[in-house]
Amino acid sequence: MDSNTLNAKSVLRLALLINMLSVGTLMMVMPLGPDLVRDIGLQGEHIGYISGGATFGSAIIGFFLAPVLDRYDRRAALTLFLLLRSVLIALCGLATTPEQLLLMFIAAGCFSGPLSGLIMASVLDVTKVAERGRAMAFVASGFSLAAIIIVPASLLLAQWLNWQMTFFFFGGMGLILVVAVRICMPSLLPQQHMPGSPVALSAGLSGMIGSMPFLLAMAMMGISLFGHFLLVPNLSAYFQFNLGFPRDEISYLYLLGGIMSILAMRYSGRMMDKGSGQTALLGLSAIVAAVVYYGFVSDSSDKWVYLIFMILMASSSARSAVLAAFTSRVPPPQYRAAFMTYQSTVSNLAAGVASIVGSIYLVSGPEHQLLGLDTLATVTIVSTFAVPLLACWFIPSLKQVQVSQQTPG
Repeated sequence: MDSNTLNAKSVLRLALLINMLSVGTLMMVMPLGPDLVRDIGLQGEHIGYISGGATFGSAIIGFFLAPVLDRYDRRAALTLFLLLRSVLIALCGLATTPEQLLLMFIAAGCFSGPLSGLIMASVLDVTKVAERGRAMAFVASGFSLAAIIIVPASLLLAQWLNWQMTFFFFGGMGLILVVAVRICMPSLLPQQHMPGSPVALSAGLSGMIGSMPFLLAMAMMGISLFGHFLLVPNLSAYFQFNLGFPRDEISYLYLLGGIMSILAMRYSGRMMDKGSGQTALLGLSAIVAAVVYYGFVSDSSDKWVYLIFMILMASSSARSAVLAAFTSRVPPPQYRAAFMTYQSTVSNLAAGVASIVGSIYLVSGPEHQLLGLDTLATVTIVSTFAVPLLACWFIPSLKQVQVSQQTPG
């Protein structure tokens, strides 16, 4: 697909917007949790079930579709999955009970895994290896833009109108992006037209899945997301009910956190492309662990919520971008969508398990405060340090495989 490198800008921009919308519609449910508690009777400790169920659905569908995604034009597949997800997000606004909302949101989440895999595969198709750090950071900044734009907008829409309008609005934005993909995105045909029978291609995919770099890449991403999502679904409720943070300032909190994340990811992407990714991964992991300890484990009675959230968002987002750039070197071109979808599957499974574990473990106090979050935060700290340790094993194993196969990353 080298000829497609001329279309890199349009692909990267569309990937950024799709990632922003996909992540944003998942993120907005968590800070809207207290509104759902008041309006449709959702239990505060069950907020994690919504995001957890969606990520489980994404993991399951992504696992079964991963082996076949590389057979189709990226543009056509992206259009289909984005269309289905956008319609289902809009239908969430019609829910009148927690059960209905959970069902529709999980259905929408089922298409997130394949969508994410196709987005990242498209980015790899049009990006040179030496530029992947910055490309991954650019697309990953959709997470931060979701925090800056979509989460505050959803909170304001819910405050000015109602929470249902947030789903109608962002479902409609997804449909607009469907049209943009059809008009602006080039056709990206996977490199399946190579010598070898389907049996040989299947064997090649199996070989990649059984390789040590693949297993370590999945382990790093899964552990990272598990620790992250032990806390993320409960941040809004914790800040409001435990620390007394004002409801009308939550949107500003996500705005500032998103801005800090973009700055951190741009810097980490440059470090990755200059060969300092491993140092960045270790440093960012240490920052994540420190802020999690201060914000959720320590007994400090005067915690600065803005400081906690901004540093946590920035360091976690930058660390995820560095990790994604590392793992993107594993798949050969003909298996990129499969690899990225498997990675999305593992990430969603880990995030879903963490969300469910958090919902089961946490209990609500008499004023809706969350009890037990300090224990979950301790697990997050342990998982945070496990990732750079695995990276010390992953990097030499990847180099060994690439040298033996004489395959560029």
